[in-house]
Amino acid sequence: MKYISYLIFVIFIAVLLYFLNNALEPKSEVLHITGSAKCGECHQLKNIGDQQSLWKSSKHSEAYQTLLSTEATNFAKSNNIEEPVKNRLCLKCHTTEFHFEGTPKTSGYDINEGVGCESCHGAGSKYSPAWIMKDENLFKSSGGIKGDESSCKPCHSLKGNKEKKISENICPFQTEDFDYRTEFQKIIHPLNKDK
Repeated sequence: MKYISYLIFVIFIAVLLYFLNNALEPKSEVLHITGSAKCGECHQLKNIGDQQSLWKSSKHSEAYQTLLSTEATNFAKSNNIEEPVKNRLCLKCHTTEFHFEGTPKTSGYDINEGVGCESCHGAGSKYSPAWIMKDENLFKSSGGIKGDESSCKPCHSLKGNKEKKISENICPFQTEDFDYRTEFQKIIHPLNKDK
């Protein structure tokens, strides 16, 4: 009987230590792509700057649709490559989902959003609560990225593809050189943090 009591006590301590270890060292939460509609719940508000409308009127929001254009599909056919909406080289710069390939997405994400908010600012599942968004350090520690030149470079080549050649590094449709300062002015969307 004494040994059974010791055994029960040892099992109890082992289970207690297991749960304490998990409580003290919680597993990190996997980031998910939530979709620009989720961002728009707050970022369409006029008092904080209506960043959603600026994004919707940009070429970024139309990026996926350009892959469906006659010009893009004809280019793919004439160059004997996979159609743009199935081609990973195209999708990685024309969608948030493939830009962060392998990152899970919530049901709120829609590929038709093209280059959504999270393409530049990181998957938003952890930083989307308003109380986190109000603190830049919390935003960054929760997976948020403050979009800058390094956010643009994976998809926008500094040198344009004037010959429209197929390349893994540059889109055949980016014929003009990319100047970050000029292009950033077209998409700048400051946040009014006082509200």
